[in-house]
Amino acid sequence: MSTRKKWAVIVLAAIGVAILIFGAVWMTVIFPALNKIPSDLKSVTQQQGTAAVFNPDTYQLVTYDVIGTRRYDTVRCCGDVIYLEEDISFIDANTGQEIPSLYSNILLAVDRVSRANVPGHGDGDREGYWSFPRDVKADQNYPFWITGSPIPLDAKYCGEEDFRGLRVLVFEITTPEEGVTVPPGLFTPQMQLYQYLMMKVEPVSGVTVYFESTITRTAKIPVFDGVTSEPTFTDMTMYTDNLVFTEETIAQLVHDARFYHWALPWGNTYLPWLAFGLGIALVVLGLILSTRRAREAPAVEYVQPEDLVRVSN
Repeated sequence: MSTRKKWAVIVLAAIGVAILIFGAVWMTVIFPALNKIPSDLKSVTQQQGTAAVFNPDTYQLVTYDVIGTRRYDTVRCCGDVIYLEEDISFIDANTGQEIPSLYSNILLAVDRVSRANVPGHGDGDREGYWSFPRDVKADQNYPFWITGSPIPLDAKYCGEEDFRGLRVLVFEITTPEEGVTVPPGLFTPQMQLYQYLMMKVEPVSGVTVYFESTITRTAKIPVFDGVTSEPTFTDMTMYTDNLVFTEETIAQLVHDARFYHWALPWGNTYLPWLAFGLGIALVVLGLILSTRRAREAPAVEYVQPEDLVRVSN
């Protein structure tokens, strides 16, 4: 085997082994890390609609056209647990003024792989999913922790449809007919929560591309009839809203879902198997070239007998 041929065999085998190692490292280290919630996550979505807030002076609801902003910022990351600050604020869509009574801020602890809340961490003992995981299954329910509810609520599969060119799964969350009891807070009475949410989810990525919700909170509050000095505790609606994602938020989420729809299968399946196949092919080719023998034997010159006699004379 010539020196050039030997070097070609070595180079092919080396490249093949390197590609095989890359495929193994990609499957076991690189892609699992990319598939987690980023350790520096920052996320903003906006909703629009109406919100009505109880006015204790008039015992009436004050209704606003609102734009709500839900912001998540990473506080810290400890291994596979990420701590997220959830900041929810509303502005009056007509005046641009903030509505302080609708502001909330909490600290969440979320498993970066499963995307479920981690009980006993954050500023509350939460259970259920924070967001849909990757590879969402049809005909399966997902328990969610929804801000404002004291217990997880099941997101129930309702079917699938086409949404802006994407195949999406439709899930709904509905509280029981009697509502969910919310314990009293430092400045709030015990309430009953009635909630409906509808979400459209791209199943490969788990990205929710459409969201709408209706929330009503009621409480028994003392009402004086002006005749007797004893109040009557009456069920009153303290808060209600009807919200959907803004068009800008939907467009961004659809864009993200389209990207992850093809990127995740490539990263999880096609790329590593392509690397394994190419690496094995190069190694085998190198082995074949190294063991191949020359097919032609060296030529032997035949000498006639009379030529030997002539030479001897």
